[in-house]
Amino acid sequence: MTPDISHAVQTLLDARRSGRQVAVPFALPDRAAVYAVQDGVAKAIGLVAGWKVGARTPTAEPNPAPLLAGALVTSPAQFDGKAMHMIGVEVEISFHIVRDIAARTAPVGRDEALAAVGDAFVGMEVVDTRLADFKSADPEWLLADNQMNHALVIGDSIKDWKSLDWPNLQVRQTIDGKVEVDQKGGLGAVDPVRPLAWMIDHAVRRRGGIRAGQAITTGSWTGLRYYPPGTKARGEFVGLGGVEATF
Repeated sequence: MTPDISHAVQTLLDARRSGRQVAVPFALPDRAAVYAVQDGVAKAIGLVAGWKVGARTPTAEPNPAPLLAGALVTSPAQFDGKAMHMIGVEVEISFHIVRDIAARTAPVGRDEALAAVGDAFVGMEVVDTRLADFKSADPEWLLADNQMNHALVIGDSIKDWKSLDWPNLQVRQTIDGKVEVDQKGGLGAVDPVRPLAWMIDHAVRRRGGIRAGQAITTGSWTGLRYYPPGTKARGEFVGLGGVEATF
């Protein structure tokens, strides 16, 4: 680990442990540096609980980030909103990994990748940031900070996800009993299975493999929305299930 990468890792670890946001110390030169920072933070905290991955369009290169140890929380979840710098909520389709694939250099094809996946589930990503200047920070630093992940709430299981008509799923987000989002579709990637398979291949070839018990979440259907402490949030895919958290 180079001195710069080591400094970046320690900066983010200090922010996590102290609860204080930090200024970006320097520019990250490339994606390899971003991944090195992510991996350094994850190694210091414990076994990776899974991955988040998102793509802005159906053909865009996805952006990956670890879900750190302790990030998976079962619905209905309770968070201390007053201890968070921000409370961001995104409703997502997530997946459980049920089969290990060890690290290797050979690509993981789509069929092999999906054979390692069990059920899908309704997920709620909870977003916070360790960066004091996150609105003006280089996007590579946001990604180094695990794209501002705080937690992933595990909601209802979706068993027959391979047959779903992804673009036509009805997604709903309700805040304190008021429906704020009620729409068909909304995922930038449109089909969450493409970033899912990409993430598995990336994890195996570049991040040490995947293992049973991890989760992969595949991007927001509702956009990132911010709320105050005391908020009760519910997300659902109509007819498939829901997920809840209180802050």
